[in-house]
Amino acid sequence: MGQNKSPQNKRKKKLIERYERLFRICSDESQCRRVRTRAARYASALAEQIGWLTRPSHCEWCRRRLQLERHHFDYGNPLIVIYVCEDCHAVADSQLQDVPLADFVGAA
Repeated sequence: MGQNKSPQNKRKKKLIERYERLFRICSDESQCRRVRTRAARYASALAEQIGWLTRPSHCEWCRRRLQLERHHFDYGNPLIVIYVCEDCHAVADSQLQDVPLADFVGAA
C-alpha cells in the first residue's frame, strides 16, 4: 500500500494541526489577553473551514439576513460562538459582559 492520500485529506490534516496549536494558545492563561483572543478568532475560523462550525444564513438573535460576525463569550473555548449581525454583536459586547456563559450555551 502506497502513500495515496488525497490533497484534501492533507489540507484538512494541516488545518486540524493549526487549530490544535491555536487552541493551546487560547487556553494558555500565561499568554496575554490579546494573543489569546486573536488565537480564538483564528481557531474558530479554521473550525468553519474544517466543517466543525456551520455559519447560519441569519443572525441568531434578530434573525436578519445580514453579514454575520462570530461572538465569543469565552475566548478559552473557541468553538463556543454565536453568529450575530453587527448591531447584535455591539449589544453582546456592551451589555453581556457579566452574564454567565451557561445562560447561552444550548439556548439558540
